[in-house]
Amino acid sequence: MEKFIKHMGIPAGLIMVLPVLGLDLGLRLGLTDKPWLPFLAFPPKTAAVSHAPFSPLVFLVVFLFIALTTLPLIKKGMEYQAKKKSLPAPLPWWGFFSFFSLVFFWGVAWTRLEWFSLFQAHTFFPLWLSLIIFINSLVFKATGKCPLLNSGAKFFLLFITSAVFWWVFEYLNRFVANWYYTGSQYPALQYFFLASLSFSTVLPAVETFKAYLLTFDRFKYGFERCKPAGWVNTCAFAWAMVITGSFSLAFIGIFPDPLFFIVWISPFLILLGNRILSGRPHVCSGLKTGNFTLVVAYGVAALFCGFFWELFNYYSLARWQYAIPYVQVFHLFEMPVLGYAGYLPFGLESALIIDLIME
Repeated sequence: MEKFIKHMGIPAGLIMVLPVLGLDLGLRLGLTDKPWLPFLAFPPKTAAVSHAPFSPLVFLVVFLFIALTTLPLIKKGMEYQAKKKSLPAPLPWWGFFSFFSLVFFWGVAWTRLEWFSLFQAHTFFPLWLSLIIFINSLVFKATGKCPLLNSGAKFFLLFITSAVFWWVFEYLNRFVANWYYTGSQYPALQYFFLASLSFSTVLPAVETFKAYLLTFDRFKYGFERCKPAGWVNTCAFAWAMVITGSFSLAFIGIFPDPLFFIVWISPFLILLGNRILSGRPHVCSGLKTGNFTLVVAYGVAALFCGFFWELFNYYSLARWQYAIPYVQVFHLFEMPVLGYAGYLPFGLESALIIDLIME
């Protein structure tokens, strides 16, 4: 924990303070009329807000940016010729148990039967815990080991860290109001406890899906020989990321619609820049030699998690909804389809936190 605080103190401080400082400066300069004090309310709940309408131009620009940055890696992965594997081992007993638990809690979440009414607003944690254990069983089936069994107390520490980690995004979301929760109302402390329990599953889920993806040769070996990006580990690049991330975070409260995506990008820029400047290895270290394995694995793992987050949420009683400016069209469940791109940088910033706990 001391190591975590040492390496996270400065970036965490920047991420938490800059939006408030930006709002205060904007208020003094007449750029906004929003006072910053209400943004510090506890817990940081976000109400539904009306945003800028759909913009075909913004949608096209965002789509092209996503396509240009991801298609080369998709092409590279498809080129890999997977080798034949030996016969898989049987699924462990706890894999079957967690699968049936997953189906049960999913059913409870999506039904409105009277005898389930006491639990229907509280299914997120047991549902995701079941999925995490089940995917761990698939990893164990393929490799004979998994994060749940082989990482000891570190994997369970991820649950505690995850709750704090996601509360940071709840705080940042207050400035842009990209999502909000419906279905249940609780007093502040009860809401904080119940929400923290749900948020605790985020990082374990990302780490588990990453481990599962790496049981496939296409993910484990298919991205080892990409074009090197030696500039990633340079001090100039690190400072550029920290400065860019810091300035953009400072303006999210003043210009929430144009900077709606900053919630996912800026924390990653600040965290990664800080890690490079500290001289410690990180999820992007392999890019120097062209090894994109961890970058792809964590990005796709978060995308898979995102799919299941949105799927399970769709008919749940306590749920979230989106109000995203410019791109609020073509939904897959509640999420606008381009919104799924946010899970890619989220996977990488998750990796930076996971690495501090699991190393």
